Amino acid sequence: MPLISVCIPVYNTEPFLLQCLRSVITQSFADFEIVVVSDSSRGKDGQGRSAKKIVRLAQKECNAFRKQNKLSKLKIHFVEHRENRGILEVRRTLCYEAHGEYICFVDSDDELESGALNLLTGPFESLRDPALSSDHADIIQGKSTSGTFDEKGNFIPSAQNRYDKITIGELTEHQIFHEWVTSGNLPGVLWSKLIKRQLIVKAFENIPYSECNFAEDYLISFFVMQAAKSYIGIDKNVYRYRITSGVSSARKIDSLHKWEMVCSTASVFTVISQWLKSNQPKTQITEEEVDYIRRKTAAYLANNLKQMKETVIPELQPAARQMLCDYWGEHFVQTVELQTN
Repeated sequence: MPLISVCIPVYNTEPFLLQCLRSVITQSFADFEIVVVSDSSRGKDGQGRSAKKIVRLAQKECNAFRKQNKLSKLKIHFVEHRENRGILEVRRTLCYEAHGEYICFVDSDDELESGALNLLTGPFESLRDPALSSDHADIIQGKSTSGTFDEKGNFIPSAQNRYDKITIGELTEHQIFHEWVTSGNLPGVLWSKLIKRQLIVKAFENIPYSECNFAEDYLISFFVMQAAKSYIGIDKNVYRYRITSGVSSARKIDSLHKWEMVCSTASVFTVISQWLKSNQPKTQITEEEVDYIRRKTAAYLANNLKQMKETVIPELQPAARQMLCDYWGEHFVQTVELQTN
């Protein structure tokens, strides 16, 4: 069993997939595997290659690189959904297909920094016995840098970077969930972290099937952070986040199907709300922390309203608002509209 499964979800970001894979296959770390899951994506790269063909090319490059640098062989495991299920279910499939003790998510339009896996496993060197998994932290997080890439693939950091603010050092037990909910210094994104696979498996046991495309990181993190017993944050850059790409980037929405992808955000907070009603009394989750979650819920709805006004074409606006009400509840939509206008 490998120590780490690098898990790459693919949802129509093939133009950047090969660059992403190259940042992973050139990691000098020995004990890891790569798992790629395509959500029935029909996207192509600039050479007209599908995700499957890109993975095949990356495997050939990987074999040559590992041999040249006298590293152990590395298999890229590729899975493709027969039909589109949404990003949440892609992450579920990745989790179940992975074999590593830890999962390291890398979105297919982003990159790992050179040496990222070595940096993230650095804390293991100080353990009494690095071979004992019980000694390992449940979550290890590094810093990320947001930016763009030029035509030659060179990374250009953005002037403002909100992903380098993380909690450095150690947290234990409920401190982890509290820091995640209240401070913003333990980002809810899944990337730039090693997370024990068993925590993500348990998280999905609480998450029903949902064709959700937004905020799935927050949903999975909600369950992971409250179950985690130990966290280590390292003051090292391990991840490059590509801005202006991906399914959440601003672009015109000209169909209700595309808009429904945005509305699916509501399902994340429905699951969390229902879970809290049944389980909060049995946990350490405080009313203060629940209030933070309520505020986060309203913030996501406010963002949906902003997206509707700015990206949905005028002729679809009435139907788009009705769909938003169907997902979030008309009263909640009206309340947030009054607060944000």
